Formats: sequence, C-alpha cells, structure tokens
Amino acid sequence: MSALAEKLHPRRFTEMSPFMAAIVAFVLSESWTNPAIAEVTVSEAEDLVYVRKVGAVGFDGLQSLTDLRNNWNRLIDAAGLTQEERKEAVILFRLRIETLPGTEL
Repeated sequence: MSALAEKLHPRRFTEMSPFMAAIVAFVLSESWTNPAIAEVTVSEAEDLVYVRKVGAVGFDGLQSLTDLRNNWNRLIDAAGLTQEERKEAVILFRLRIETLPGTEL
C-alpha cells in the first residue's frame, strides 16, 4: 500500500462515513469496502455525484458534488500529507471522479 493510501485509510479516521471510505478506496484504486464502488460520474450542472457499486446495474447512490469535494479536501487536510502527496491526492480525485460530457459549467 502506498504512503498516500496509508495516510488516507479509513482506519485512521474513526468518524469517516462508510460512503466516504468507499470514495477514498475508489479514488485510490483500493478495495477496502464491500461492496466497492465500480463507477462514479458527476454532473456539475446539477451538483450531483452518481455512484454505482460493483455488481449493481445502474447508479444507486447520489451525493452532492460540493459536499464530496469539501469532504475530500477536509480529509487531505487532516491526513498530514506532504506537499507531493497532497498534489497526488488532488490529481487522483480529479482523474477518478468523472464529469458527464456536456455538463461542465
């Protein structure tokens, strides 16, 4: 497990919700939750995140994009990341959390 994954692992954050633990695992390409998240897509125009779990047909979870971004930023602030780790965490979040075509602001 990478140093970034160790620092962001849910076991370090006892108040982390199961949903956020699944998001962190998804962003870092880890398998910490069951069921794991298979896909996340985002509609910035609607400020919504759509989540599909492994084995599910269609999206079965909704979350506010603003809340998810804020929670991610709070987590990386609390994790004690180095400047390089923080940069990597931001890049991974942007890469793994997709934007639906045509919904960009």
